[in-house]
Amino acid sequence: MRPAQTTFLATALLVTAPFLISDALAHGGAYRGPAGEVPDGSREPSDPPPPPEGGGPVTPGGETGTPGTGGGDVGGPGTPSGDTPTPGSGGSGSGPSVGGDGPSGPITGKGAGRAPGSAKGPGYAGWSFWWNYNKDDVLADRRSVRNRTSTGQGPHTFSRRRAEHGVISPTTAAVNNRIVPALRDLLAQDDLHFDIRSAAAIALAKAGDASIVPDLERMARNEGSRYHRVVEESAALAFGLLGEGTDDVRATLVELMQDDQRNASYVRPFAAVSLGLLGADQDGTAQAALFAVLYADEAKSEVKPAALVALGLLDDERAVAPLLHVLQKRRVDRKGAAELSDAEMPFVVAALGRIGAAGVNGDDTAVFDAVSRLLTIGKRKGAAVNMRRSAAIALGQLSVDADARLQRKAFRALRDAAKDDKDASVRNFAMVAVGRLTSSDTVDAELRSDAVSMLGHYLERGRPSASAQPFAGLSMALIGRAVVKQGRAPEEDIRKPLREKFADAARGDPKVRGAYAIASGLVRDPFAVESLSEALLDRGLQAGLRGQTAIALGLIGDHSTQEAVRTVLRDETDRELRVRAAVGAGLMGDARAVGELVKILEEERGSQYVLGSVALALGQIGDERAIDPLLAIVTDEENVHPEITRALATVALGQIADRDPTPELARVSRDVNYRAIGVSKALVELLTIL
Repeated sequence: MRPAQTTFLATALLVTAPFLISDALAHGGAYRGPAGEVPDGSREPSDPPPPPEGGGPVTPGGETGTPGTGGGDVGGPGTPSGDTPTPGSGGSGSGPSVGGDGPSGPITGKGAGRAPGSAKGPGYAGWSFWWNYNKDDVLADRRSVRNRTSTGQGPHTFSRRRAEHGVISPTTAAVNNRIVPALRDLLAQDDLHFDIRSAAAIALAKAGDASIVPDLERMARNEGSRYHRVVEESAALAFGLLGEGTDDVRATLVELMQDDQRNASYVRPFAAVSLGLLGADQDGTAQAALFAVLYADEAKSEVKPAALVALGLLDDERAVAPLLHVLQKRRVDRKGAAELSDAEMPFVVAALGRIGAAGVNGDDTAVFDAVSRLLTIGKRKGAAVNMRRSAAIALGQLSVDADARLQRKAFRALRDAAKDDKDASVRNFAMVAVGRLTSSDTVDAELRSDAVSMLGHYLERGRPSASAQPFAGLSMALIGRAVVKQGRAPEEDIRKPLREKFADAARGDPKVRGAYAIASGLVRDPFAVESLSEALLDRGLQAGLRGQTAIALGLIGDHSTQEAVRTVLRDETDRELRVRAAVGAGLMGDARAVGELVKILEEERGSQYVLGSVALALGQIGDERAIDPLLAIVTDEENVHPEITRALATVALGQIADRDPTPELARVSRDVNYRAIGVSKALVELLTIL
């Protein structure tokens, strides 16, 4: 499985045809792109492959077999994902893979994935791409699956705490005494399928089991090609998820990252990201190693973008000056350094944005000014479009902690970009950046009011074909969410327009309407509950839209809707709809939903498709009562379940055991310029992982 836990996007579990068995399963990942067709001609060379959100299966890129066909963790490193497409694959080396919302398999060709009568989808400019990359970060503050309280016995020690409405979060004892031993046993089985073993390594890292460090070192180094490539890569990434930033671990990651003999796999870029996830070290060794990667003349493009992502994740202001030099000169400040390509430069902007320092070396606005020029003047000076896209995102990040004057300046630049830029993604990223900036506690009320007014204009009059309206709605929702946290109800200026837009959109594209459902959920609008509930139970609507209403209802937290959500969980068969309904149930803390799902999981004769989707749903909710039924599938002493089902159950156990309410890799996907990542197959892969 792709090395981390799948969340809202359930991995496919289809047993009706061999090539439908896997849906981007390598490393436990699931594509985050929206369902439906990306229009012909809309894809740029740097764009990631347009994947299905549900339905269209994608096999592990580069693998010649699929989970469920047997075979242990053996063989050499193989080829990087997407180099050898298999039937139904949508890896980077193949053409677009598209699909509908249902479980019936891939739908290809013109009109694939579209509801009858709907317009052609907005493609990469659509709101679903942004939401699917940012949802885990956005939803974290309302997620009830991590209602655990510290006992004071250690940094990751928790006692049981029953959520208000009955979901039981696992205790540390339950994780350490029941989940961890079973996962360790999986990790030790040399003849186990690589998907299961990979999922076990990541799950143990999420659980904080530091005892696996020697195993991870052995697997990541993979001397003699003892381990499957997927396990090798998962081990490299698991270091970062584990968070044990010892000198020895950092040295191992630097060694792996700098070893140019490892270009046949994603170990190098995954090791770089792990270094970033571990954070800055006191003497700056990690930072120096990452800049050394930028200096070298690399034969492959995979590792430099990952190193730049890692520099942003380090969050170390010592990196700001050398990154600014790279932005200005396209190379590190060292004689003989290689020049970065146009495809790599947007990651420099993104790294500066993540660090968030507006100035450097006595110039309080040096970074801000450079990024602002990219956005405002770059369109006239011929700056690459992905540079401007990254600049729109970064400008909001750089101004959050700035003074009021700089925040106002950033708002004006973003407002103008949202209005005038010829590129839809620049406009959309600028609108979201306005919401991110003005939802901050550091922004004054007048600027926030101006932002709401601006976004309200686009919500009402924006061009739907260019996706302006849904992005404006989501950006307004980010502001409204902040207002709700302050104990106020943004009724007339935010809640009401979003609620009315959801109603008005009933006659239009269901994909657009889903944005307004999510937005009403984020602002916790009690007056939206009735229409959202009706949409959830309307089987005539697209499954994707119904699932988004389930999440919205969970965010609002009106417990009168629990039965409606339970009905979907119990009666529907669409995997994506069921998992999203589970998210809603988890957000509401619905204990009865847990009981019904556990009952399904315990039915030995249950469909493997159903069991897989239920396992992932229970992982989403995170209730302790799911542990034993999931363990029964994972251990499978009677050999009842295929490897794919066992792998999905392993992922679910990792979700339950996770120490953090927000998946660690959400730090990478938050506000990412997903239009730029196609230059690196490794980052495309990484951003399918949660």
